[in-house]
Amino acid sequence: MNRAGWIAILRTLWQTSMVGAWTLVTAQAATVRIDTSRAPALKTWADSTETIAREWYPRLGNLLATTQDLPLLSVAIRVNPDFKGIAAASGSSIEISANWIIQHPEDSRGAVIHELVHVVQAYPPNKVGWLTEGIADYLRYAIYEALPLSEFPRPEKPQGYLDSYKVTAGFLFWLECGPAPGIVRQLNTALRLGEYQETLFSKRTGRGLNDLWSDYLIALRPLPNLPRDPQIWRHAKGSFEHQTNGNWTEFENGKPVWNFIEMSRTPQYIEIVDGTRNLRLRLTSPMVQLISKSGWSTLYTGEWSAPASTKPPAN
Repeated sequence: MNRAGWIAILRTLWQTSMVGAWTLVTAQAATVRIDTSRAPALKTWADSTETIAREWYPRLGNLLATTQDLPLLSVAIRVNPDFKGIAAASGSSIEISANWIIQHPEDSRGAVIHELVHVVQAYPPNKVGWLTEGIADYLRYAIYEALPLSEFPRPEKPQGYLDSYKVTAGFLFWLECGPAPGIVRQLNTALRLGEYQETLFSKRTGRGLNDLWSDYLIALRPLPNLPRDPQIWRHAKGSFEHQTNGNWTEFENGKPVWNFIEMSRTPQYIEIVDGTRNLRLRLTSPMVQLISKSGWSTLYTGEWSAPASTKPPAN
């Protein structure tokens, strides 16, 4: 999907994420101020960044709003020439490195967005740091910077989602765009209340967290070419089989259950449609993708299979 497509998805996510007007009113009451008294040469950066922060702070509050939310706190951001890291939040205070701003002015604005998310999160002490940082980077990179999903790192290893930050952010972005729209807010609410359980993922999607990570890796890999003569695509519960009339039938437990019309074919996938159920699928070598207005998600994983031999048995 191109950049325009991802931005359209993000716009939809933004529109559907808005909650009651009371949240917006209380969010707008909070202020953001940047103190450059120890780094006066960075006042120009601070003035432009403060404008961005004041615009985005209430947005972040709305995106993560829960019914248990208190009004957003006013935030003080201090530019510190002695700070050794990049940026850090504590309560409603943020400290950011003057040296980092000088070396990376645009990245430092994104860092401010990340830290503002931490102010909004205000989680009680927990051990789910990978999600805390992943949610902050999701809102920074996917929402604020509007990066396409292809630009998020995806380490090819089990439980890669635990790498946190931008890795987890990409995983959450993929979940939001397909298998579990709205899951970031659900996770935020659970973390805010101290009630997070890994089972939240399986309750939303029917897939465990490790399985979802595997699905994510498969979904974002470049698709291999179809076999020379694709006839049968098998998965754990059944198959999709090409018929003599050119269309496809889905089988479960060896019995035909649904019929699909083949709409198009590329070297990497076959697109089929069930008009009765308004379903659009793509048959690819590693998976079947479900196509919807919000994007696509993995419906099954499996592989192409050779048709059963029609050779008559030997005497």
